[in-house]
Amino acid sequence: MDTLLLAVLAHLVQLFGGSLGWAILVLSLGVRIALLPLTIRITRRMMRNQRIAIALQPELNEIKKRFEKKPELLFGEMQKVYKKHGFSPFDLPAMLGSFVQLPVFAFMYRAIRDSVAGGGAFLWIRNLASPDAWLTLVILMATGVAAYFMPNISGAAKTMLIIIQIAVTCFIVWKLAAGLGLYWVASSSVGLFQNLWLRWKIQPTAARA
Repeated sequence: MDTLLLAVLAHLVQLFGGSLGWAILVLSLGVRIALLPLTIRITRRMMRNQRIAIALQPELNEIKKRFEKKPELLFGEMQKVYKKHGFSPFDLPAMLGSFVQLPVFAFMYRAIRDSVAGGGAFLWIRNLASPDAWLTLVILMATGVAAYFMPNISGAAKTMLIIIQIAVTCFIVWKLAAGLGLYWVASSSVGLFQNLWLRWKIQPTAARA
């Protein structure tokens, strides 16, 4: 897979007149868009499970009170409620779908890392092999905006999500090579589109409910 991605990246570099930066952006967007049907399906499953979990909370709280002194029966009663509503706290298909993406991201990371080893300039970036402060700022902004438009999250939970995602992203990318940062920008941009699309799909359903 590494060899294939490197070959595609080399072809794109030629196609864009020797610009490694544009080649990285186009390849990153292509891979991320190809994964979009899977990531949308996973996100929708997670949203569905979240809605069910919230709806079941009063019933589960009642069961916990009723079996407070019989913990050996509590788990079985909760399982009956989960089964009745077709809910599982551990959504195996969603977890497997997430794990499937990890090798793809790992291959992309290695291919881009190997490609930018020799450096090169792109737009305002002087060296794609070194970190760039302005690119880091763009990545943090894109991450924050994508988190802001996450569907089915509001209020304090959304604020906390934005802060956590920006903090984690900053910790990862502030010393990351700019070439790898371009992949992050492309991925965050597609993530923003996904969140906006899901919000647009959810709103008519919420209006009908």
